[in-house]
Amino acid sequence: MPETIQAYIEAVEAQIRWRRARSVVSLELRRHLEDQRDAFAAEGLGDAEHLAVEEMGDPVSVGTELDRLHRPRPQWGLLGLTIALACAGAFLRVWLTRNEGLDAVSPVRAALALVLGTAALLGAYFLDFTSLARHARGIYAGALAAGVLSWWLLPNVNRTAYCTRYIILLYPVVYALWLYSCRGSTWGHFILAVAGGIPLAVICLLAPFTFGLLILLVCGLVSLLCAIRMGWFGPGRWKFAGTALALAAGMPALFFGLGYGEGFIVRLRLALHPELDPLGRGYWGWMTKMCLRDAPFIRRDGHSSFGIGGGGRVYGGFFGDAKGYVEFSVDQEFLPLRLLMGWGWLAYLLLMAAIAALLVWLLVRCLRQRQQLGRLTALAVVLSLGLETLFSAALNLGFTIFSSHLPLVVGNLHTVIDMALIGLALSVFRGGGILRDEPAGEVRRPVFPWRVKISIISTKET
Repeated sequence: MPETIQAYIEAVEAQIRWRRARSVVSLELRRHLEDQRDAFAAEGLGDAEHLAVEEMGDPVSVGTELDRLHRPRPQWGLLGLTIALACAGAFLRVWLTRNEGLDAVSPVRAALALVLGTAALLGAYFLDFTSLARHARGIYAGALAAGVLSWWLLPNVNRTAYCTRYIILLYPVVYALWLYSCRGSTWGHFILAVAGGIPLAVICLLAPFTFGLLILLVCGLVSLLCAIRMGWFGPGRWKFAGTALALAAGMPALFFGLGYGEGFIVRLRLALHPELDPLGRGYWGWMTKMCLRDAPFIRRDGHSSFGIGGGGRVYGGFFGDAKGYVEFSVDQEFLPLRLLMGWGWLAYLLLMAAIAALLVWLLVRCLRQRQQLGRLTALAVVLSLGLETLFSAALNLGFTIFSSHLPLVVGNLHTVIDMALIGLALSVFRGGGILRDEPAGEVRRPVFPWRVKISIISTKET
């Protein structure tokens, strides 16, 4: 039998096979043993530490029982569904663009994206999620720096910071971590938590990436309200909630003040009625709706699909010219439309149902998560992927509000990002049995993590 608390804990840890659980178990065990030692000491008993260890029992038996209780919760179903959808997406990207010439998706690149995405999924899945909480502000600073440097140094594509857009997709999770690092009961903590979203929003504007800004604002506001509800900013929740709702009302005012509001109203109007400007801003929505008129429920042999399944040209006299044709160069965002026109509504609905099932499954697991940071992080992942799915479905049905990728299906690099985010959520679910929320005082970090030590040397003669 070990004589000291430290020796006892080391003996117990030796029986626990899940390394991630050892620190949690040892912390709880140490607290219990120290409380018992203090109780014996208060009773005036000698060698209180040895008595506390002896009362706990055989460390091998205790460790074996704790090893049985603290095991990872495998997420094989979610992992399998994610990889299956990613494989289906890679196949569709290659097959549906095979006749596009230079615009065709390379099978090698699609396969490479699938391999990298699977590695990102598994890497995030086996990640120690608690390490993110310990380095929340470092992760925030790194994400901010990555966004600025990619916007400043890397070349633009069509006047857009191409690489920055992918970094922005990670910002909802980054902001959730920032909120966790700002927990406290004063207004200063709350103001710092809100202010942390401003630099992230500025990068979205610089990119520019309006849809990324929308995702950040929606996910950030939901995360902030959830953090208030969980008591991260102390008592007075209604006061903080009122401030958050005021911010929600102020964001549209700021949006309109910066000149984006009028353009959004026009975009929304044309999304509902693209026939108002079929040769201008409503072109994509008008052409999409015209194509959907001929969409079969099940694929028919010889179905032309207005050329979308082939070379990307739509032939017809939609605008009064019966002998001419209109160029309809279908971008990657319209890959689900290619599937719908080529293989019918049934194939499209099955694909969307599978993605919806994945998102609902993730949401249910998220709501069952007890650890607050894990729940908030998984919620940020589900919300961002859900918004992408919603606007992608709208885009491919003729409502062109924003250009959005369908998760796990459209885009090689986009698929890698999506799989990494899903893997992070699964890491939370996998370790749900041992994740604990640390008191705010134990994770408090200064705004600037550097400390300056000043040594005062006395020169007084003695």
